[in-house]
Amino acid sequence: MMGRADVSGKWLLGEAPEEWVRWMLADPTLEVEEFLTAEFRHVLRHSDVLLRVRDAQGPFLLLVELQLHYDPEMPRRMQAYAALAEEKYRLSVYPLVLYLLSPAPGVSLPDCYHSEFRGLVAHRDFRVVKAWELEARVVVEQGPLALVPLVPLMRGADEDVVRAGVRALWERGAGEEMEVVLALFASFIMSAERVRQIVRWEMAVLRESPWYQEIVQEGLQQGRQEGLQEGVQKGLVEAVLHLLRTRFDLSGSAVESLAMQLQKVSEAEVLRQLLVVAASTESMDEFQASLERAAGIITPAE
Repeated sequence: MMGRADVSGKWLLGEAPEEWVRWMLADPTLEVEEFLTAEFRHVLRHSDVLLRVRDAQGPFLLLVELQLHYDPEMPRRMQAYAALAEEKYRLSVYPLVLYLLSPAPGVSLPDCYHSEFRGLVAHRDFRVVKAWELEARVVVEQGPLALVPLVPLMRGADEDVVRAGVRALWERGAGEEMEVVLALFASFIMSAERVRQIVRWEMAVLRESPWYQEIVQEGLQQGRQEGLQEGVQKGLVEAVLHLLRTRFDLSGSAVESLAMQLQKVSEAEVLRQLLVVAASTESMDEFQASLERAAGIITPAE
């Protein structure tokens, strides 16, 4: 019997992990035997998953890493994770990285680790899946449920596809969290007002989302740990900047100016609200207005 999944891994693969694994590896015979993520938690990030899977030749390990954007350390990390998993479980490893957001123009995503040192060679391939190269309508109609919240990031995504994705989540009994995550990514291609007309948008649910937490966590890792509250504030500022850079391709000077304004916001709750605005705003002017109000840069006329 398949082992119990941890919360983040279960959410990533959905209630039917075999559906996800079979679709992603294009093999309808695969069987998921056990989630091993909890046993490997001291190594993996909270958004990564390690599974023991069985095919016609026997058991193997499937290592899945979810990545928001390009990370130059990915090859080294996948090599390390796979080697540790092989050592612990004595099974072959199939490493897979799912990228959500496309990199800057001209940046290629490596699909292997390669090192040569004093005549010795180390090499490991890993599978790279790019969300923006998946066909949105195909995923809605034929893909695993756990990928449906990502359809706004996929090729051919438009309002009709987003509506179809929402219907698919309703019809298949998905939780509210998946719908909110779909709304978050839908705001990248539609106005916030249109998104709210199609999808429920609950801030309380969004805050519990692993995707929201991943964005915030990436920002936290950038901040200096000079006290808990200061770290949270710095992390949220970095998360807002990261999201705006991704959505609006901001210049270095624009990012620097925004950072100076965001640093004037001392309350973590206000920064969390600005993070949601950064995800849903239609333009930088609209975000700037929200930021100025939050930071008290503009004093309302009396």
